[in-house]
Amino acid sequence: MILALLAIGSFAVGTDGFVISGILPRIAGELDVSEPVAGQLVTAFALSYAISAPVLMTLTAGLSRRVMLRGSMLAFLLANVLGAVAPTYGVLMAARILAGISAALYMNTAAATATALAGERYRGRAVSLIIGGLTVATALGVPGGTLVGQLGSWRLTLALVVVLAVPVFIGLFLVLPAVPQPPVISMRDRLRIGAQRPVLLSVLANLFAVAGCFTVFTYLAAFTRATTGMDDARVSIVLLVFGVAGAFGNAVGGRLSDRIGAERTFTGAVSGVVVSMVLLAVLANWFASGSTVVGLVFLAVTVLWGTLYWAEPPTAIHRVLDLAPTAPSVAISVNSSASYLGVALGGAVGGAVLDRLSPAALAWAGACLELIALALVVLPRTSAARKGRAGHVPVGPLPEPAREV
Repeated sequence: MILALLAIGSFAVGTDGFVISGILPRIAGELDVSEPVAGQLVTAFALSYAISAPVLMTLTAGLSRRVMLRGSMLAFLLANVLGAVAPTYGVLMAARILAGISAALYMNTAAATATALAGERYRGRAVSLIIGGLTVATALGVPGGTLVGQLGSWRLTLALVVVLAVPVFIGLFLVLPAVPQPPVISMRDRLRIGAQRPVLLSVLANLFAVAGCFTVFTYLAAFTRATTGMDDARVSIVLLVFGVAGAFGNAVGGRLSDRIGAERTFTGAVSGVVVSMVLLAVLANWFASGSTVVGLVFLAVTVLWGTLYWAEPPTAIHRVLDLAPTAPSVAISVNSSASYLGVALGGAVGGAVLDRLSPAALAWAGACLELIALALVVLPRTSAARKGRAGHVPVGPLPEPAREV
């Protein structure tokens, strides 16, 4: 029950974070800015999330998880109310920054709470359930919100997010029990753990894997138009296909991480995303047209892309938990920051490519970033094998857990 409630909260957060990509043309048109400029709303959300996650997790370390979850969801609600009534691009940007900050606190606390409740044996599945809220958001919330924005107004889309978040906020007051308080860890300790070579390489690989995906996903409407000739109203179909495939990929990724190991699962998923990006690039550059065949092939590749990409998040979290087992909240917050830095990087790279080159070039840029992620996983492992070294470097002693609250 509790995990399901937390997952519904992540569904609301995921819908809010990802749906902007589907309604960029509407936002740009009403607020009189270009699509690349409107795309920076995604970057702002992601950057505020990434930067605030470790800071907020440190500043709020003495608070109970119940207080953190309730407070963050309230701030998230208010941010989206502000966004829905924003009269200018500047006000909307401020609302997206507040939404990113509150989402960071909610998601990191929810993931840490889920792993604490599930125990070590099932932590991969627990994390997969919370991340599953994000993937279901891409499957249902994002295409649904995009459709609302296309048929009505992008403001109604943000109002929909508020409607999703209200019952979660109420539920957090009614059913959330006391949860063991995590160790109180200073910012210095967080930086020390994040700077250790195995952890750093792991989060950097995750950062570039996310960036590769969001180079295309942030500007999916423009990319879909250029490749298939579909109008903006049909982008919701592509988002639905991507999201449904992602929900399946997330579930498989969590289970495979528990069964065959996070390292192997992550490597396979990133490799598959590289292939998907190359296929999208080939389709966009040499076969783009409004034909039915191209549209169907595009959707088929989108299924592959969505399945493999969304297998990555639970395995990425599992990887850093393996490397920093004594500091799970730190591992999760560092990895979460890396993920949203990846979203920001992908949005920035995609915006630059769209502004200076063409929509068709987005997939090539995404493939290059995915290759960097793959190199960060494979090359250190190959080097270690050559030198006869194996295993991970321990993260060192950390403060004792505080009392339960």
